[in-house]
Amino acid sequence: TIAASLRNAERPLVLSGSSLSSEAIIRAAAQVARALCDAGKEALLCLITPECNSLGSGLLCGKPLEEAAGALETGEAQTVLIVENDLYRRAGSSLVDRLLGAARRVIVIDHTSSETSSRADAVLPAATFAEQSGTLISLEGRAQRYFAAMPPAGDVRESWRWLVDIMRAGGRPHIPDWRNLDDVTAAMIDAVPALKILRYVAPASDFRMTGKKIPRQPIRYSGRTAMTANLDVREPKPPDDPDSPLAFSMEGCETAPPPALLPRFWAPGWNSVQSVNKFQNEVGGALRGDDPGLRLFAPAGMDESAYRRDIPSAFEAREGEWLAVPLWHVFGSEELSHLAPGIAAVSPQPYVAVNPGTDEKARFGEGRIVCIALGGRELRVPLKYEPSLPRGVVGLPAGLKGFTGITLPEWCVIRLPADEGNE
Repeated sequence: TIAASLRNAERPLVLSGSSLSSEAIIRAAAQVARALCDAGKEALLCLITPECNSLGSGLLCGKPLEEAAGALETGEAQTVLIVENDLYRRAGSSLVDRLLGAARRVIVIDHTSSETSSRADAVLPAATFAEQSGTLISLEGRAQRYFAAMPPAGDVRESWRWLVDIMRAGGRPHIPDWRNLDDVTAAMIDAVPALKILRYVAPASDFRMTGKKIPRQPIRYSGRTAMTANLDVREPKPPDDPDSPLAFSMEGCETAPPPALLPRFWAPGWNSVQSVNKFQNEVGGALRGDDPGLRLFAPAGMDESAYRRDIPSAFEAREGEWLAVPLWHVFGSEELSHLAPGIAAVSPQPYVAVNPGTDEKARFGEGRIVCIALGGRELRVPLKYEPSLPRGVVGLPAGLKGFTGITLPEWCVIRLPADEGNE
């Protein structure tokens, strides 16, 4: 049925990704797309990455966490510096405990409290994405610059500025002269050849139009004096932004800026983003001056080699065990969403899902509390029936509290609590 639907589609799209940590699934999706192209279809293939900028992080070619833990245990390193990351969400809790336990000092730079920051000797307040500028690389390999919507307040600083201060305080012999984001980007380009195109993604911080910066605020922005009237009736000077050609003000050059520096879409008589067609060459087309961002790599085209024949064997269920896989939810699975009370209210509660046919003779029963043992941990959660799951497979909601630090897929055992009898 699926093959016939794809063959009959005018422009079929094959979606896949890394959510199940299976290279075989990704390879199979590519072979399906290739078969459609061989059949004369204009097939598209889209591979989804797990998180924002996952592809960019992958291009840095980082080393495994096990290697860091080994360096601490042998004394090669003594301090762990964790930047904007909750390790307990991205690795097994036993590995993270081993890493942090072997460190003499743990320093965390982050904007959100987490299980990792609770283990730190020192926590430095980092700016959020809305308070800093940087570069994101999309799932299609397009590098795009983003700019701060507001300046950091109080002791909050961009993570890279904290890093410079740490190196300076530690007496490092060679401290980089990073004054703005352009300097950091240049250092990244020197260290990672795959990122060499980043220097052309957006104009540098010294870019000016008619000698002026580009205003972030629209000409109709009002109430600025009233915002701080309780402190002073005079409007304070707008904060400076050394990292971009944009100003935290409504004053500046009103000429249309390059697409990479557009702070907003607005045109008289139009509501916000509905005015985007005024900025395009044609409705639905590219922006005037071309779309922002640059591709770090282009599609490689059709592989001329033969189809892969090393097809993995079909899944086989095990007696007394289940293969646990992650189930992703619109609300709750994303790292920050469960921190908002409104979103948390519509997020699912922890559960374990099984195919109704797996629960033969209703020995567990939907809604009943069961124990699931995996990854050296035992969880007590209610059972839920999910007909879409294959027999021998159970689903765990990804990202929910209680399920972090578990690497899936993984084989597990489900039984009744000890006070109700074992299964």
